[in-house]
Amino acid sequence: MSLPTPNEVADNRDKTWQQTKSENTRAAILEAALACFYDLGYGSTTTEKVAKQAGVSRGAMLHHFPSRLLLVREAVRYLNLKRLQIFEEQELKINEGAEHSRISEGIDAYWQQLHSPLFTVFHELQVAARTDDDLKEAMALANQELDESWAKVAVNVFPDLAQSEDFGTANLLTMFLLEGMANRGVTTGNIPEKMIPWLKDQLTDMFADVSEVDRSTAKTEITDE
Repeated sequence: MSLPTPNEVADNRDKTWQQTKSENTRAAILEAALACFYDLGYGSTTTEKVAKQAGVSRGAMLHHFPSRLLLVREAVRYLNLKRLQIFEEQELKINEGAEHSRISEGIDAYWQQLHSPLFTVFHELQVAARTDDDLKEAMALANQELDESWAKVAVNVFPDLAQSEDFGTANLLTMFLLEGMANRGVTTGNIPEKMIPWLKDQLTDMFADVSEVDRSTAKTEITDE
């Protein structure tokens, strides 16, 4: 994500040892929850197994997450945040110093992200939510937040492309096509990767109206708005 503000840095410096320890424990529990979702599956994940995976006591687990429902809700939000952070960091790195957004390289990077355990967990939670009302509610709330945050990050990462009339449609096309292909890979192992070159050509055509827009200029204009 973006760098912290000076106030956030100051807040971090003012934290006590106990506050830092508490935050680290909470993060360890959430990481353990994702690991259990991946290794055991959502249905077989219990708070006891997560506590064991995290290496924390039952009391520490209950202090941070008094119920499985709360743990699941926060784990879903944590999962989405990690995916968004990775997307932003990698896409910004790819486009560092570029005059125009590197569409092809950006597609390749996102496609690789969809082969990670994080997306596998996301896919499994989506499927499990069909018959689990608590998970369905957690996924709905977290995914709404994710969609809003992803849209803002996309503008920041691709400021030139964001000037295109087709920017929103292109984002949806990319997400639905690649995630759908990744879902097929998770369930069948058969991925029609020939669609990726087609997607790159399609996006190049869709963004033809901003092919002369400079990233740095577009970034300045967005910041000034």
